[in-house]
Amino acid sequence: YANCPVLMFREAKEAENVSISDFGDSGNARREFLAHGSIFGADADRIVLKRIVLTGYPTRVHKRHAVVKYMFYNPEDVRWFMPAGITTKHGLQGNIIQSVGDHGVMKCLFNAPIKQHDTVCLHLYKRVFPKFAPIGQKKDQGEEDSGHEQG
Repeated sequence: YANCPVLMFREAKEAENVSISDFGDSGNARREFLAHGSIFGADADRIVLKRIVLTGYPTRVHKRHAVVKYMFYNPEDVRWFMPAGITTKHGLQGNIIQSVGDHGVMKCLFNAPIKQHDTVCLHLYKRVFPKFAPIGQKKDQGEEDSGHEQG
């Protein structure tokens, strides 16, 4: 499905003496322009993802091996994300080898020699579901409660 252009209008209320019936099918209604843009198609198979990038910095580097700090703060997190692949800003790919110490420091192995000034990144993705407006009837301000309490 392709993108669809959208124009958004609303019926303007000019004065109190104009009734709602005047805005009916007569075409006399004055409309105010609210917004314009485009929406995605109504494809049911579309998946919306949210991406978060965790970053860390190599503190000790020896050829393809590096000790990375400041990405995690405890060894349990390092073990949890061990199967995930890591990348660098210079385009290297790597894996977490093991946790070092009690503060979330880890040893990593990359596919090529890593530089000291590089940044190590871990990309995380989460599926996001759209927020739908609640469906219900809006009460007019002229109506009063019927005296029934809802509990």
